[in-house]
Amino acid sequence: MTHALSSAVRRTALAALLLTTAAAPLTGAVAPAQATLADLVCEVQFGFTFDPPLDNNTVDATGNATGKACTSPSGKYRDLTSFTVIAKGTATGCSPAPLQIAGTATLKWNTGQKSGVDFTVSTDPTTGDLGASGTITSGPLKGDRVTAAPVIISQNGLCGLGGVKALTAHAAVVAFIDT
Repeated sequence: MTHALSSAVRRTALAALLLTTAAAPLTGAVAPAQATLADLVCEVQFGFTFDPPLDNNTVDATGNATGKACTSPSGKYRDLTSFTVIAKGTATGCSPAPLQIAGTATLKWNTGQKSGVDFTVSTDPTTGDLGASGTITSGPLKGDRVTAAPVIISQNGLCGLGGVKALTAHAAVVAFIDT
């Protein structure tokens, strides 16, 4: 049962990621001639805690993530199969919308190597940057664009009723794409 659920979650998340990527040429984000295979695609769970709680204000955000079952469609990064992440940033707004989280993170790969990342998480449709995205700034995959497609999300707390203490993506797919 767990394997079937995991496969279904992966298919749904990958479809969402592919639809997001396919729509990019319509927005001018990526020209069709620039389309390339992803360097790496992984299953991921990630979350943020907010201090103080997020309630249409600006607060500190601390994040963590675990990635697993990584595959390298481009064939360049077959040795990278899993990772953990520690992230720090600032969150503004409230969840589910409009929310903006921006910051930096360190990915520690199964190989012991580390990659730095600048990231943004946005549920604000006025920014044009919906979803979770970023750029690898150092280490393996340096220069790659990172895009995450969360499928199952939960939060602890509500806006206007004490605020949101935490936000978790229980199932997501993340792609690292050479730019």
